[in-house]
Amino acid sequence: MLIVGLTGASGSGKGYLCSLLSDKDICIIDTDRVYHKMISSPSACVEALVSAFGEEIRDKKGGIDRAVLGSIVFSSKEKLELLNSIAHRFIREKCNEIIEKCGSKIVILDAPVLFESGFDDMCDLTVGVVASRETRIERIIKRDGISREKAYTRIENQHSDDWFRENCDIVIENDGGELKCKAQELKARLMRLYGEKEKKKK
Repeated sequence: MLIVGLTGASGSGKGYLCSLLSDKDICIIDTDRVYHKMISSPSACVEALVSAFGEEIRDKKGGIDRAVLGSIVFSSKEKLELLNSIAHRFIREKCNEIIEKCGSKIVILDAPVLFESGFDDMCDLTVGVVASRETRIERIIKRDGISREKAYTRIENQHSDDWFRENCDIVIENDGGELKCKAQELKARLMRLYGEKEKKKK
């Protein structure tokens, strides 16, 4: 099995790339989705978060009220770091469970904070998706229905394209309409790397 970490800033097109890569040989794990599912109903992760931040963050269904939790953590760097340390531990455990059961040749770990969470050490290689600032702003406005000012503020708080170029093993430039071709090229490259890894085992 080849485990690939996929990351990129908001509006880079990372999610669309995942949809193009998904097939019978490739399992996509969306870490955001894993987390949201874990906190939507009673779970060990919910209990750990309630223990850290109080009963007020528990919703009527026994999950986490994300708006209440957000109002608590985003005003304090220390509380946000505590949230991340708890959430990342449970996300990592769940991702490992999924990886063990999926049986695919390639697993793509879609993680916006791949390096910050330490999830990159689970991976054989990392892929970063980048796009120009203006392209990302336009995509965010269209996708989320927010103002240009809010979209700009969102990307200002994220890593630059150069940061992804410096830290990722493979970088996909996604400014135009060639992503489908690039996805096919990436898929072929990953399959070759999978084959090379399997040969080394023998």
